[in-house]
Amino acid sequence: MWQELLTCMGQRRVAVCIPWGGEAVPLIYWYGILAAVGIAVGAFYASKHVEREGEDPDTIWDALLWLLIPALIGARLWYVLQAVIGGSDAFSLSRPLEIINPRQGGMNIFGGAIFGIIALIFYVRAKKVNGWLLADAALMGLLVGQGIGRFGNFINIELYGGPTGSDWFGMIVPQAYRLSQFQSLPADTRFHPTMLYEAAWLFLSFGVLYFLFRRYQERFIHGVLTGAYFILAGVGRFVMEFWRPDQPGVIMDSGAVFSYSRMLSLLYIAVGIVIMLDRLGYMRIPFIERPPTMKKRMRQYEELQRHKAREALRREREQAREARRQERRRRAGEANGTATMAEPTPPQVEVEE
Repeated sequence: MWQELLTCMGQRRVAVCIPWGGEAVPLIYWYGILAAVGIAVGAFYASKHVEREGEDPDTIWDALLWLLIPALIGARLWYVLQAVIGGSDAFSLSRPLEIINPRQGGMNIFGGAIFGIIALIFYVRAKKVNGWLLADAALMGLLVGQGIGRFGNFINIELYGGPTGSDWFGMIVPQAYRLSQFQSLPADTRFHPTMLYEAAWLFLSFGVLYFLFRRYQERFIHGVLTGAYFILAGVGRFVMEFWRPDQPGVIMDSGAVFSYSRMLSLLYIAVGIVIMLDRLGYMRIPFIERPPTMKKRMRQYEELQRHKAREALRREREQAREARRQERRRRAGEANGTATMAEPTPPQVEVEE
């Protein structure tokens, strides 16, 4: 059995195997581990983001319980829907378990983001919290989390692009993991690691937005980062689709495929631009509360800084008072010990018989 376990865990995708029914079966995949790490790191950043804006960081962990399951369901359903529209017969309503089982294919970030945002809207309405701030924090965290998750795609040898035409640049894809149109290519053919390209774009996008936010936080009206996320995520995915031969889409007259993900990327960009224009006051989205003016935002930020300074001073004074109390208790303890040691022994009275 030990040999079977070692053989099972020797697979590139598998992290942990267990004995079951006389054989070793995969239990945990590296993709799942990296996805979990991405979610945790993204949520941690989001909690720090709202804390920097003077809100309770526990709100993020509470919201995560509302968002996570809908986002996972949305990511899976969009992947299945895209495959079905593209003509795949791998999924059927007569086999519902295959539809909801992510091991029978994959997931799509667009569906996850859309369902997650819908869940966030319900959470905001139920809890009466600052929705734009939560969206900013969550989507900034998503940039990091999604970037980490892309390394899971690399381990799985999936979402790669076409041949690079180079004998040194690119990733080697074993025959078992190749798309049908690449089966006849030589074994040493190198392919574009598009999942790593996208990871680099996501990390770069996060780094630029984080730098700007930290540098000009007083000018960032809540919701601006949300709009920036949609624009950057849309641009990045639109460009990546040029290297992605595995995506279903509409076949153009020229024979090229305009993928459904590329269409959604354009929608992402349009939505991001509308949000940015609304949050900066250049247009109005109906049924959404007007954002504060830049002057009001800067006054809010100044008040936030004053509040933080008062809280820091209060904590400092409390620590100083606690230190003085401990010092008094220590001195009182030393004084009591000294008095006990110095207390004279009562004289012995001798009784004559």
